[in-house]
Formats: sequence, structure tokens, C-alpha cells
Amino acid sequence: MFGLRRKKPAAPSAPRRLEMIAGGETVAVELTFDRYSSLRIAVRPEGIVRVRAPYGADMAFVRERLEIRAEWIAGHLRRFRDMRPVRALAYAQGEAHALLGHEYRLDLRQSGPGVRPGVRVEGGLLVVALRNPAPDRVRKALDAWYLAQAREVFIQTIRALLPRFDALGVNRPTALKVRAMTSRWGTCSRAGVITLNRHLVRAPLCCVEFVAAHELCHLRHFGHGADFKALLAAVLPDWKERRALLRRELVL
Repeated sequence: MFGLRRKKPAAPSAPRRLEMIAGGETVAVELTFDRYSSLRIAVRPEGIVRVRAPYGADMAFVRERLEIRAEWIAGHLRRFRDMRPVRALAYAQGEAHALLGHEYRLDLRQSGPGVRPGVRVEGGLLVVALRNPAPDRVRKALDAWYLAQAREVFIQTIRALLPRFDALGVNRPTALKVRAMTSRWGTCSRAGVITLNRHLVRAPLCCVEFVAAHELCHLRHFGHGADFKALLAAVLPDWKERRALLRRELVL
């Protein structure tokens, strides 16, 4: 879509279980090894730290990196604990659903003469017309519709951002994937494949642009150091405000 594909790295090793101290608490760590050249640390909402280290890295190096990031890890764990609970969806008449930061009320209709089937926005309504608008069928119809909306929005967003990165000599992504994720809004692989969370399409467009730009920056800088932040600021000077808005608007 955006360039030639590169060879996909080998699958990571089977996970190993470790423990660390972060914020005065004992935290479970899940460690895997792969062919990437840098160590990556992610904090899961359920309180698990996931580490992917390069093949050949010794345990002393892994533990040293965990100790260096202990404060950062503790901060993420606190933020996950303080998050407001996610509202369970009932897929019922009048329920609120979001698209690009706008709220729409679910309008369930039975398809038939004069009522075409499908999902569509009509004013402030999110119309779902089905022969049998039972909750499970409504959920499946909305999931498919949101996925289609996400693909279109994400493709257009990345295409609009690419000239800024081209001007800075940053490589283009090799592919874009869209899928549901539980702990990240986006990822970028060493092969140049960007994956965006389909639930991100519920957030305001400026937040979508922030996540897309964030992952595009990883095409040059895989970590989140000073060089990465400088590149992101060059492309989106207000990226911190956009990140804060995303955190207020949506919870994974």
C-alpha cells in the first residue's frame, strides 16, 4: 500500500516469567527473545510487564533495563488502576456510540420494504437496519462497519501525513494493518508495518493523527528517546495536547 514489503522477522521465543519491583510492588514480567536489535518494554492493563529482548541478551542486561524503567513502569501501573471503568455496551435502542469524537445514538430498525439494510449515520443517529436487530446481530454489524470506517480513516490520515515525513527523509511504511488491540493504540514493526487499533476511530481525528504520526516516527527511531520526540514535535508541534486528549476521550 505504501511501499515494498520487507522480510518478516522470525517469531519470538516462548515467554519466560520473571518478577521485578516497581513503585514498591512486586510486578510480574513476561520475557521473550526475538531478532529485533533493541529491547522493548510494554505495560499491560492487567498489571503485567511484557519485555521483548534481542536474542543473545543476558539476564543481567534485561534486569538492568527493567530497573532503569521501574519508575516509568510504576507510573503506567498507577494510571491503569486509576482509569475509569469501561462501559459495557448493550447494543440497545438509544445507546451512545462514538465516531471520530462525535456521539451518535443507536437507532435500531427492522429492514424490509422502505428500510434498506445496513449501518449508516443519519444526523445524530447511528442507524442499524437488520432483518432481526437482536443485540448480537447488531454488535456484529457494528463491528464490521467500524472496521471499514477505521481502515478508510487511517489510510487517509497516513497519506495526509506522509509528505511531512518525506520532507524529513523518513522511510515510508511498507503496509498498514487494522485490528482490535487491548493495550496499544498502534505499533510499528522493524519491517515497517504499522498496525493501528480499530477502536481508535472512535476518538477525535486529531488523536488519530497523533497516533499515526507517532508510529510513523518509529520508522526512523524505534525507541521513545529525545530524537524520537524531536521528530514527532517537528511533524506535530502540539502532540502532547493531542495525547492528553486521547487519554481523556478513550480508555482501552
